[in-house]
Amino acid sequence: MSHETQVLPHNDLLNLAYYHKCVIEKKVAEDNREAIALDCMSCLIALAFSVEAIANFVGFKAIPEWNERAFYKDKMLVLGKGCGFKFEDSQEPYKSLHMLKTIRDQMAHGKPIETKTDVSDREALRHAMASPWDEHLTPEFAQHAFEQVKVFEKMLLELAGIPLIETLTSGTAVWVEA
Repeated sequence: MSHETQVLPHNDLLNLAYYHKCVIEKKVAEDNREAIALDCMSCLIALAFSVEAIANFVGFKAIPEWNERAFYKDKMLVLGKGCGFKFEDSQEPYKSLHMLKTIRDQMAHGKPIETKTDVSDREALRHAMASPWDEHLTPEFAQHAFEQVKVFEKMLLELAGIPLIETLTSGTAVWVEA
């Protein structure tokens, strides 16, 4: 028996981001800051990946000759032209998407940063050892970024005329074991 399936990674990535967002919210509610920056990091990575997966999904569905291997900025220009929006990285939701892409690139293409500094206390040393993305590893930014990715997803689906049901990983039949 033959079945048709549709595997759509943007759902898994958004679910991963949502999971980490919930972990962050629970820790904040319990006033537990243990490793919360790592939870934020995981959430932001999942969000950054999900933005590109959403773009690839909508591009695949709505843009003839879509190139999922194109550079991120080129994809956004093609999507904007095809779906009727302009990616303005100074306005939301694009501002947050641009920041997620920047954070993702900083992490994925990380290179050592070596400096010499004189510090007089632990806080100054912590500041001197900060990674470029550290300022964004907050529950507030993770929540805001999640909301902006969802705004972008909804907008893009509406502009492309893609019903929500078509965005779900699915198969044409259910397997029942005898």
